[in-house]
Amino acid sequence: MDIRIDRRYLVVFAALTLLLVEVHEQFHAIATRLLCGGWAGRAFDNVLPDAGCGPAGLAAVDAAGPLVSYALLWLGAVLAWRPTPRAQAAGVALAFASLPLGRLLPQLVTAFVEGSTADEYGVVRRLAGDGLDRPQAAGLAFLIALALTLPPLVALWKRLPAERRARRFAGFCCLPLVFVIVWMTGMNAALALGPLRADALPGWPALVAIHTAIVAAVVWFGRRWIAPRAPQASASGP
Repeated sequence: MDIRIDRRYLVVFAALTLLLVEVHEQFHAIATRLLCGGWAGRAFDNVLPDAGCGPAGLAAVDAAGPLVSYALLWLGAVLAWRPTPRAQAAGVALAFASLPLGRLLPQLVTAFVEGSTADEYGVVRRLAGDGLDRPQAAGLAFLIALALTLPPLVALWKRLPAERRARRFAGFCCLPLVFVIVWMTGMNAALALGPLRADALPGWPALVAIHTAIVAAVVWFGRRWIAPRAPQASASGP
């Protein structure tokens, strides 16, 4: 399998990554509405906990986002082993755009940084209550994330071309996460300024909705740069 990575690929891949971040957050938001009875406050990369939700409900809300991210990661890994080059390229993009490293690193941060949190850590801590301290809960959350992340990552590693495999794998794992952190920091700062902070739809600030529409359009119209069609064979004459 070979993937042609050029500027157009990078632009569409970046948009896909941002779109999947929003899908992740929307699952948190919808779970909050269904389980807690109201739409929670939003940032670009966060859904605020609903004060009326109990520990079990909050644990389910915390789990909703990661579950869809893990599902996209596994789906991408499966597609990467399909026989057609188009499916393979789409699978690699989908898997790495789901930010697998973003499922692992936050669990480690919660073990050492007081006040930090992560979805998987939140699930463990809410269900365990006082039964686990911060390092223990973070360690268990990391093991859960590793169990759900490592198999598809191994499959993707084996699927990438041997030439420059380590460089590409590291780049696909690390650079999208760095990009998202920087981008979301800027977009959250813009959201805090206020002009487009009001909800365009329930639980969906106008700036977030506009941003989502733009990145979705980039992914849709640029999808051929992520997963190009195989060239058509020319018809031969009699």
